[in-house]
Amino acid sequence: MQNLVNHIIRYLDYLQSDCHWSITIHEFQKITAPFLTQFLPYRVHSNPYCIYLKSYPEIWDDCIDKQKRLLPLLENGPFWGTCHCGVTEYVYPLRQLFPDEKVIGFISVSGYRSCSETSISKQKHISKKYDLNYESLLTLSGMHLSADLPDTHQLDTLLFPLASMLETLYQKECLLYGGTPEQAQDTAYFLNQILLYIEKNFHRQISIQDICTAFHCSRSYVSHTFKTSTGYNFREYINLLRMEEARKLLVNTSFSVTEISLKTGFTNPNYFSLLFHKMNGMSPMEYKKKTDNSQCI
Repeated sequence: MQNLVNHIIRYLDYLQSDCHWSITIHEFQKITAPFLTQFLPYRVHSNPYCIYLKSYPEIWDDCIDKQKRLLPLLENGPFWGTCHCGVTEYVYPLRQLFPDEKVIGFISVSGYRSCSETSISKQKHISKKYDLNYESLLTLSGMHLSADLPDTHQLDTLLFPLASMLETLYQKECLLYGGTPEQAQDTAYFLNQILLYIEKNFHRQISIQDICTAFHCSRSYVSHTFKTSTGYNFREYINLLRMEEARKLLVNTSFSVTEISLKTGFTNPNYFSLLFHKMNGMSPMEYKKKTDNSQCI
């Protein structure tokens, strides 16, 4: 199965580097959970406009909640749409191969802008709802969202193999961990809900007990399910998410190290810097300078 994962990651890298697509994978059922570190860069949009907006926890909460509303639309196949922050994206469904073709997630190619009334209206709405400066929001979207939409035929042609590989990965996992897709369904659903909960709340102070309370289950059951399915314990995965987010904020925003520390769930900037160095081999500022220099070459 690792060989299939390697092919998927290489293909994702190709779509990002050669096609210049900002591509993410969103799951209603467990698909990439056993390979979290490899797929982590493709779980959250890396566009600076999106990075800036989701640095506000309330906006990110809305983003995740609204993904569930796509399910009825995904039943009808791929489509262009505009998210609640005014970003235009192409959404491609992922389906369970058997015993039916139930939608289990979707691929998003995002980072585009349009001058449509819908997009403008949504940007005005979030600027008012979250007390953001509308002109600054327009400037940011103009700088970082592309007006050149990729060809839909090309998208369908290149996303179909990616979807097929991810769907095959899901079926293999069902057979490996549950015997049949039906037997694996309950555990997969439970784990996916935990992952969504963590992704919504990792920038806050959360504990494994919070998950137990939210899902009405024992600490031992959560720990066992999470470790068995992902290979990481609760705290390790929280830190992986926080560091991935911190790296993106360092590269794509002008936030200070202290601000990034707080926005990614660390109450102590010194501890954040120490952990960042331990996990990345350099300090936050060294990472930022190295990335800035590489982009200038």
